[in-house]
Amino acid sequence: MRDLSYSKFFYVLAVLLCSLAGSNSLFAQGGNLHEQSKIYQAPIDPQVKEKLAVWGDQKFGMLIHWGVYAVPGIIESWQICSEPWLERPEGISYNDYKKWYWNLSSVFNPVNFDPDQWAEAAADAGMKYVVFTTKHHDGFNMFDTQQTDYKITNGPFKNHPKANVAKYVFEAFRKKDFMIGAYFSKPDWHSQDFWWDKYATPDRNVNYDIRKYPEKWKSFQDFTFNQISELMHDYGSIDILWLDGGWVRPRETVTDEVRAWGAPIPEFSQEIDMPRIAKMAREAQPGIIFADRTVHG
Repeated sequence: MRDLSYSKFFYVLAVLLCSLAGSNSLFAQGGNLHEQSKIYQAPIDPQVKEKLAVWGDQKFGMLIHWGVYAVPGIIESWQICSEPWLERPEGISYNDYKKWYWNLSSVFNPVNFDPDQWAEAAADAGMKYVVFTTKHHDGFNMFDTQQTDYKITNGPFKNHPKANVAKYVFEAFRKKDFMIGAYFSKPDWHSQDFWWDKYATPDRNVNYDIRKYPEKWKSFQDFTFNQISELMHDYGSIDILWLDGGWVRPRETVTDEVRAWGAPIPEFSQEIDMPRIAKMAREAQPGIIFADRTVHG
């Protein structure tokens, strides 16, 4: 018998989201509301236009954040970022905290993982789409990437029949006719090609000067491209690619809106080579919808 607590949770979530939809001021006061782009660049690809038309009728869905941060029940990723607005427990150094956080992968063992139950509860609540975190900023992968060992399939959960978590989340929601979205973080704080341990990690940005080490940044671009390629080619039909980490962007796209966040902005461009990624993704998943968070256009 299905655990009704999941359905109750999603019904409550639905009510909260609908209530908050008209209360943008609540988020704006906390500085967490990003402005809508003032210029709309309409797509010309007929397959993209068709999928957007379908997307426009979905209205209600869910974005699932899940990763090693679920073990202690803390905010995803951000506490390993050394920016002054972030709080960490007293009595532990920043470097020791990062080591503790990275090591959560050795105890993350969600043996009761049941994506079919999630999908059924979400469908009962009236949801029509799902976006799942394949990787957040901490760099821990919830899919069986071949680009790094820092992943769910390389820990205590590796022998579980559904160890490749993202694959089974997508499959479960497809069976309920959901549109499928893959969330992917452009920054990867676990990667030596983003946060290089040769230097300190003072903020969310790449921690070395890309102009001085262009080959290292090229390695990170290729790493990112290859991971997204895996998602586009090996995980079935994907309707949405939801890219997070809007500070990883071309320097010329930094606007007053971006500066208003108050986050550090390096003098160099953190260009991830989006045209290359987009070309590959559209060839693999015709009509896919791109959401490059806060990077308008």
